[in-house]
Amino acid sequence: MPTEEIVALSVGTEKLSGYLAYPEGEGPFPGIVVIHEIFGLNDNIKDIAQRFADEGYAAFAIDLFGGRNRTICMFRFMGQIMANPLNNGSIRNLKQALTYLGQQPRVDAERLGAIGFCMGAALPSPGPVATAASKRSRHFTL
Repeated sequence: MPTEEIVALSVGTEKLSGYLAYPEGEGPFPGIVVIHEIFGLNDNIKDIAQRFADEGYAAFAIDLFGGRNRTICMFRFMGQIMANPLNNGSIRNLKQALTYLGQQPRVDAERLGAIGFCMGAALPSPGPVATAASKRSRHFTL
């Protein structure tokens, strides 16, 4: 049976959290960061991460809202995307999520990618997030 856990990590002064699901076995597994939609890290996104684990991926569903007010986070997110789409707080958080996932002992750091849904689909597109994973990273936008 796949394993799962809620993880918390600190990057500088920022606290990030997410849901990490692994397939059965020791790995190393390819890794994928799952980026939530406007509703945040909810049971649906956790289920999607678990389905990736069922298919053989280590899946890390990052919580971009981090327990903060969703409305304020959405305004911040939209402002960042419009003002500086290639280097903003959300992109930095996703790069940190990819780095964290790639550092896990059961993950193959050479096989990382990201997938996003709704709002989150704007973030893993070719560019800073995909490039941060590795030269072999893949991106999927739904």
